[in-house]
Amino acid sequence: MAEYKDIRGLRVKYLSADPSNPETGEVWYNSSSATLKTYIMAPGTVAAGGAPGGSGGKSQLGGCGTVTAGLMFGGEPTTTATEEYNGTAWANVNAAPTGGTDMGSAGTQTSGLWVGGTGTTGNSYEYDGTNWGSTATLGTAVRFAVGTCGTQTAAMLTGGYLTPGTPTNIMQSYDGSSWTTIPQTFPTGNATPGFRTSGIQTAIVAAGGPVPSGNNVATELWDGSSWTAVNNLGIGLSAGTQQGTTSATVLMSGHPASPPSYGVEIQTWDGTDWSTSPATLSTGRAQACGGGTTASMFIANGAPGVDATEIYTGPALATRTLTTS
Repeated sequence: MAEYKDIRGLRVKYLSADPSNPETGEVWYNSSSATLKTYIMAPGTVAAGGAPGGSGGKSQLGGCGTVTAGLMFGGEPTTTATEEYNGTAWANVNAAPTGGTDMGSAGTQTSGLWVGGTGTTGNSYEYDGTNWGSTATLGTAVRFAVGTCGTQTAAMLTGGYLTPGTPTNIMQSYDGSSWTTIPQTFPTGNATPGFRTSGIQTAIVAAGGPVPSGNNVATELWDGSSWTAVNNLGIGLSAGTQQGTTSATVLMSGHPASPPSYGVEIQTWDGTDWSTSPATLSTGRAQACGGGTTASMFIANGAPGVDATEIYTGPALATRTLTTS
């Protein structure tokens, strides 16, 4: 059997402590702990976060921000509750001007956007970190405005329901003061009430759709002028929770089969393909809210009555102990 020095041209270093700045792929023997170690890409992990308060057990709610500065609002049962997250705990803050569900959401904790939804179909609201205020009405009122992404001053709403059971493929852009229906449309309108989008106004990834349906594995990329079909999801689903960009996105949970099933899977997009992470959520859920990036993302609440937050931390370089298992 070939030895390490024959493969790498180097002997394994014999050290009394782990190196402070190891190189990727470096291997050494730590004499103090009597362990063989290496510095490699470690898989993603999931950890428990703080339990929500006033929005506890809600689904079909809005959320945005980051793992250390998150925001959630509204939800079913219908509520005006708004909560902020500091990375450890949720705190109730000033209520939204009205209750609603299935709204779109975008932005940050101090610059959030609520778009359409059931009970608020034609309305949008802005949050400044303290208070909510009404802003421009949508050009076309939409329930299930879940295909919303971007920022408070540059958002895109794709599809939704015009009326119960009537999906649409229209696209509406927001510039911080008014909504405009653009000429382009989403390729499959019947997918929009169940898919999710992430990214910015000019670069969006859309994934999933209603189940059971052939659309529940579809992925489409928007480049600011047109949509392009790309590689499918590994696990088809509806009503997941998605954050990221066209080159790096995380899609969590959702309905992987006909409701009422609830998934725990986490899928990651690298700009070309989807991969299923070895990390999974501890609680299956759908129609939850979330915020963050592929490096660190939160998911909170969701059906069926989930009252919990979980934090996904993406793969990262780390020191690992080598074993025979």
